[in-house]
Amino acid sequence: MADSRRLRILLVDDEPDILLLLQAMLAAPCWEVVGKAADGESALRIATDMKPDVAVVDYMMPGMHGLDVAEQLKQAQGDCDVVLFSAYDVRDAADTSPWVDHFLPKTDVSRLEALLNTIAEKRHLHG
Repeated sequence: MADSRRLRILLVDDEPDILLLLQAMLAAPCWEVVGKAADGESALRIATDMKPDVAVVDYMMPGMHGLDVAEQLKQAQGDCDVVLFSAYDVRDAADTSPWVDHFLPKTDVSRLEALLNTIAEKRHLHG
């Protein structure tokens, strides 16, 4: 039986326009954006408080890049699915990282909804 709660999503990107775009795309009754962060440190603080099911993390950010954020998220909250999201060709790094569950090029942002539905189904959440 599916859990009655929605899939909880954390968005992490240093570009405010990307955060707004993602939040607008994910405004659906089956998902809940529980936080937005412009850097890795903020993302980790939000994740500690909000316990997201999924974190969509930009690869290239000032300070802590996406792979570092993914590692620290997984160490603190191993059940959080990490989607590395990038305009750079870092699929190989994402695919070989033990901390990244999925890679999504920013050019394929339209595939994000299907990916989140798959994660929600895997977790038996309303989706």
